[in-house]
Amino acid sequence: MGENSKNGITYYLRVKKAHQGDLANIRPWTDLKVGFDEEYVWIKDFNFMQINSLEVKSMPYKTVYYTKDGKLHLQGSLLPDRNVPSLVWTRMDRALPVELPRLNHNFFGLEERVSTKLIPSEKEEKAVALLTTMDALRAYVESAPAIRLQPLRWTIVNGDWALIFGTPLLPLQGDTYWQHGNLLIPTGYDFDLHILRNSIDKLLNPNQDLWIVWNRDSTWFDLQKTDVVGLSISSLRLSV
Repeated sequence: MGENSKNGITYYLRVKKAHQGDLANIRPWTDLKVGFDEEYVWIKDFNFMQINSLEVKSMPYKTVYYTKDGKLHLQGSLLPDRNVPSLVWTRMDRALPVELPRLNHNFFGLEERVSTKLIPSEKEEKAVALLTTMDALRAYVESAPAIRLQPLRWTIVNGDWALIFGTPLLPLQGDTYWQHGNLLIPTGYDFDLHILRNSIDKLLNPNQDLWIVWNRDSTWFDLQKTDVVGLSISSLRLSV
């Protein structure tokens, strides 16, 4: 539902991370996708009714864009303002921080909840996965010896990104991750309540058929394990 059926316009909304709580009213709209840069939360795939809804109009700190000719235009403006951001996009209902029930052994009837977030960790872990751009991966693989790629597996993330599993990691710029069960956590980070890692894994991945990839801002996205294949020139070319 990312486009207005009448004119093919796609709408984007941007808010500062400090105002992320303003998105609560649109969180149930699971057709939306969310991406994060250093300063902002980006939401895309609004239709005309959604972008003009009371839920969106009531947000005090927001910027609304529409796309035309591959550029973002401010709502109401005919001039392009910026390029469409290249981000990793996650479903709206999965992009907000996970909340888990607080254990209450005294059974006082309190409906307390605890938010789980990532924090810098003093514990050093071995990186086992790398998220990089598809362009960077293509450039490397085209000239790399087959033996260098043999221990690696990979999958595409949102079309423009590649997640590569295995060591030694490729010498490419990107984000690295260490593994705990089915969770991939950015190197140098851990959950503030690390004892809940197994519970988080089971909650988000009851069938154990997904990789749950965490971002530093405590959001996450999932990948089907069956989509991860051996890295080679042929598998990369088949992805195009």
